Order: sequence, then structure tokens, then C-alpha cells
Amino acid sequence: MIDFKLKLNYQRKYNSSDIDIDDEMQISRQFESDRGRIINSAAIRRLQQKTQVFPLEQNSAVRSRLTHSLEVQQIGRYIAKQIIGELKKA
Repeated sequence: MIDFKLKLNYQRKYNSSDIDIDDEMQISRQFESDRGRIINSAAIRRLQQKTQVFPLEQNSAVRSRLTHSLEVQQIGRYIAKQIIGELKKA
């Protein structure tokens, strides 16, 4: 079981309404750092050897779980950026 108290950084200023551009860039760098650690982790590399199975799929092309995971994270990243953009407008 993962102990998230050891994994999460509670010092980050995510909920502050008076974040200036420098703070926003710092938060962005922290997220990118976290993303880099995840992408370069051994657990992600192990997904390269796993097959993503599509039952009853007409297309015979088989992708790895790594490819699938990267596709899903890209969609999630796009959605998150859209949400952040809408929140900045509000």
C-alpha cells in the first residue's frame, strides 16, 4: 500500500488565489518534475513488455500497455489544460 503522506508535497501552493506568474511557473515546473519521474520510472518501462488486449477487435494491430498508457495520459493532460484555462477565465 502506498503511503501518500510520504509521496505528496503539502508545501505546494495550489489553492492560493493570489498566485503570481512566478509562483504559477514554479507549480508548473513541480508538476513537470513529477511527470518526468513517472515517465522515467522502471514501472512505466515494464509496461513496454505487456500487451494491451482488445477483445473482439477487428483491427489486428496490437499495442503495448505503454503505448496505451501514454495515449491515455496525453488525453488527460489535454483535458486538464482545458479545465485550467476555463478556471483562469473565471
